[in-house]
Amino acid sequence: MRARDFLIEGRNHPVICVDVQPEYCGINDGDESSVCVDIIDFVALRQTGPVLMFVNAEDQGQTGDTVVDVQQYWADTVAEITNDYNNEQPINWRRFQIVDKGYGYFRSWMDQGVSPAAIIRVIRAMYQHRITDSREFEDIDSMLLPEIVGDEWNQWMYFDPIIINWTSIAQLKRFSGSYIVGGGRNECLREVELLMNAFNVPYKRIDSLVY
Repeated sequence: MRARDFLIEGRNHPVICVDVQPEYCGINDGDESSVCVDIIDFVALRQTGPVLMFVNAEDQGQTGDTVVDVQQYWADTVAEITNDYNNEQPINWRRFQIVDKGYGYFRSWMDQGVSPAAIIRVIRAMYQHRITDSREFEDIDSMLLPEIVGDEWNQWMYFDPIIINWTSIAQLKRFSGSYIVGGGRNECLREVELLMNAFNVPYKRIDSLVY
């Protein structure tokens, strides 16, 4: 059963969509590509509410995609879903806020096994001190970051930062209660979830629409 068959909250629901773009899921016929088609079907055709779309595109130089490439991929996929190659059912891009998120702002800490609780403590402390790079804690007090991290502290954390300037909390709060879809499950999508968790912004992950 697909997500669209059991969601009953209504069609006018906010959605956060992460990394549904050609380089990640539009270039093969595997499971990821199939999930991405379902995501585009759900977001573009089954929902009518606002969409916050995070991509890795040209501004950050992390993929070969551009924002135009991403939009074209979505348009081509909608045409295939609807069998409408004359573009009579175009995507309403006015619903979408597209943010070039970039890549890996928490990933090093995540990949080295730092707990979500410790990462969230650091994020919250960074906002309290109005800094966007965890290395800036040294300018305030060299012992502050170890105290915040606690038992999981390691020296490498002084040099391998958490960065939080890729979106605003105000923007995420406008999408409070949203569905969240896309990928990667333990990568970019998880970074968005951690940031939302840090500020108690609720969301509903649709696992069938996550790769």
